[in-house]
Amino acid sequence: MKIRPFLRGIFYLRSSKAIIYVVFMLFHSSLMAVTFEQETSGFSRSQTKDSRQLEEIDINGNIKKDWNYYGKEEVERFQIQQEYKVKSQDIFALREAKKAMINGDLELAVFFLSKINSKRSDLTLIKNRYLSMVRFIQGDYETSYQLISSNQYNILKFYKHICLLRVINLMAMDKMDLFNKEMAGCQNATIDHSTSNHFWLRQVSNIKDKNKELLQGNLISQLRQSINNNEFIKIWMKLALFINREDVIVAKLSGIPPSAYKDKEIRELIGFAYYRVGDIEKAQEFIEDIETPNADNIRGNINLAKNKLELAFGHFKLALQKKKNSKNALERGIPLAYLLGQWDEGLNMLQRTVDRNSDQDERKKLALKAVLNIRKGNISESRDLLNILEYKFNNQFPYELIMMDTFVSLKEGNQERLIHSSAEGCNKEEGLHCWLYMKILEWENIGKTLTRDEKTLSKPFNIENLKTKQEITPLQDSVMIDQKDIEELDGNDLNLTPLF
Repeated sequence: MKIRPFLRGIFYLRSSKAIIYVVFMLFHSSLMAVTFEQETSGFSRSQTKDSRQLEEIDINGNIKKDWNYYGKEEVERFQIQQEYKVKSQDIFALREAKKAMINGDLELAVFFLSKINSKRSDLTLIKNRYLSMVRFIQGDYETSYQLISSNQYNILKFYKHICLLRVINLMAMDKMDLFNKEMAGCQNATIDHSTSNHFWLRQVSNIKDKNKELLQGNLISQLRQSINNNEFIKIWMKLALFINREDVIVAKLSGIPPSAYKDKEIRELIGFAYYRVGDIEKAQEFIEDIETPNADNIRGNINLAKNKLELAFGHFKLALQKKKNSKNALERGIPLAYLLGQWDEGLNMLQRTVDRNSDQDERKKLALKAVLNIRKGNISESRDLLNILEYKFNNQFPYELIMMDTFVSLKEGNQERLIHSSAEGCNKEEGLHCWLYMKILEWENIGKTLTRDEKTLSKPFNIENLKTKQEITPLQDSVMIDQKDIEELDGNDLNLTPLF
C-alpha cells in the first residue's frame, strides 16, 4: 500500500521532465526555423504564413501556386518534375506512333504524333521524322521532304537517320540533280551502318536512270554469282521481282546455299516467284508454314484464281489483321466484299485505304462508299455522299454516278431530282433512263408508287417485255343508253309539265 504513492511520485517527476523537454524542443525548433529563414535569405518556405494561404484555386478548379513562399530548390525541383512528366508523355506518344506505323494504322500514328508539342518538346526532330515517313507512305512526297529539310537535320548525328528518307522522296519527285547530291552524302554518312554497301539503293537508282542492262534482266543473272549471304539473296530476289524477272529467280535457285532455305523471308520470296511464273503447287509448298501478310495475300490470290471467292476473301482479311493497310489485300478484298454481299466489311476496308492526296482518288473512294451504302440500304448516307461528289465533279456526273443518283432519288421519292437524273441518263443514250423518264410523265410520283403494297403490273416486269411487240386489245364500251333513243328524243319536242 505504501509503494503506490512512491511510484506515483516517480511517475510525476518523470512526467514533469517530459513536459519540460517537449516545451524546450518546441521553443528550440521555432528558433531554429527563424535562424534557417534568416540564413537562407528568405529562400525557404516562410513559417509565418498559414500553409492554406500558400495555394489558391483558379477559375478552372486547378491549384495555382504562389511561388513567393517557395524556395529556389523547391521551384527547380518542381520544374524538373514537370519536364520529366511532359517528356515521359512525349516518349509514350512516339512509342505508340511507331507501333501504329508498323501495324499500318497511319491515322492512329498521326493522332499520337499530334500530342507532341513541337514548340516546347525536345523530341520534335524525331516527331517530324516519323511524320515524314507517314506522309511518304501516303504519297505526299513534297510534305514528307519538307518535314526533314530543316538545317538541324544536316548535323551528322541527325542526318544519318533521315538521309535515306530524303533520297527516296527526291527520287519519287523526280528531282534527280538534288537526288544525286543527296545520294552521295547519304552513302558517306551511313556506310558504316549498311551491311550491303547500299546495294538496293544503288540498283534502284540505276532503274531510275533507265539502265538498260538492269532493266532487261541481264545484270540480274550476273549479280547472283557474287551473292552468298542471306541479306544479299533477299535484295537480289526483290530486285528481280521489282523488274518482273521472276523467271531468273526460278532458274538460279540451284545456286542458293541450302542454309538459305531456313530463312522464312527467302522462302516467301521464292513462293512469290513461283506464283508469278504460274507454278501454283510449288508456290503453296514454299509458303505453307509462313504466316505473314504477303503469304496470306498469295494464298488469297491462288484461291481467287480457282474461283473460291469466300476462301480468298478470308485470306485477304487475315492479311489485313496483320497489316491494316495492306494494299494488295485491300485492292482484292473490297471488290470481293461487294460480290459476296459483305457491305459492312467493304466499308471497313474502304476506311483503311491510304489517302494519296489526289482529288481523283478521293472521288473514287467516295463513289465506292456510296455504292456500298446503297447496297446496304443506307439511302440517307448515300445521298450525302452523292451531294459531295456532285460538287467535286462540278455538277457533271459520269454515267455510273447518274445511275446511282437516279436510284437514290427513286428510293427517296424525290420527284424533282428524279426528273433531272433520268433526263441526264437519257441524254447519254441509256435506254432504261429514257423509259423511266417516260413513266415519270405517266405517274404522279413513281417513287412513292413503288412503295405501295397494291399490285401495279399484271405480269412480271423485265427487259424482254419492253423489246417484244405487245398486242393491243380494243377497249369494250358498256352501252348505258342506246344511241337510237337519243336520236329519237332529239327529233321530238318534249312538253315537260312542272310538278308544282
